[in-house]
Amino acid sequence: MSQDDFQPPAGPASAEYRVQVSGGAEMRIRCFLTEQLLQSREIEEQTRIPYLDRSVLLWEALRSVAESCFSLWSQADRQPPAGFVGETLGIKERCAQEGQELVLLALRNPLQSKAIARSLLLGHNFLRTLDICYEAMLGYPSQKSLTRKPREIDVVIDWAVGGIRDWAVHYPYAFEPGTKENPGQRLAHVNAHYSTDKVVRSQISHKQIANIFMLQETTVADLERRALGKLREAFRAGEAAAPRRGPAAKAS
Repeated sequence: MSQDDFQPPAGPASAEYRVQVSGGAEMRIRCFLTEQLLQSREIEEQTRIPYLDRSVLLWEALRSVAESCFSLWSQADRQPPAGFVGETLGIKERCAQEGQELVLLALRNPLQSKAIARSLLLGHNFLRTLDICYEAMLGYPSQKSLTRKPREIDVVIDWAVGGIRDWAVHYPYAFEPGTKENPGQRLAHVNAHYSTDKVVRSQISHKQIANIFMLQETTVADLERRALGKLREAFRAGEAAAPRRGPAAKAS
């Protein structure tokens, strides 16, 4: 997971956490906020929710939950190892549940299409960030034949995009193909917001969808192909099961 070529955002980090990683390594989590990556004030205001007796924007609430998770991870006792895994997993699951509830709360607002996309993108990036950091903290996945585990893992968070801004190498989802030459991919695309100006599916590329969910284009194409195939099968099965109407029934 070499990040030698990664340039973090300009300016000092707003927060930094250091978490011990399996094998004696360390994960350094640095948090930034790039205001230029925020959506317009009108869109952000639509995501405003009540949180801790205050009215805050969705990204601010998710930041608070995620940073609480990082802080609790850094304080967890590593001995015994089984207890550490159970404790940190419990922390992640509680924070993930709280984050999901915050996103659902924001979606109850009267949102325009761009605000809906903004809320969903923040929620997905938040959950994916917790997953990636948790896997890194426990030394997963065990890619012994592909990569050498680093002594230090540098995670750069940008709350304007809801989580990890760039991850030099990340490992695919379980349903994504990975190769020995390319076990992961860069996540630089999360720096650019997904445009919701287009509403017709035929006008939206696989790449744009992949950018939302941090997937490979080929994965999106394959998922869509399989989904459309199942829809066609269900439609044909429904037609076959429907009773045929005779002339008398049509006349009535």
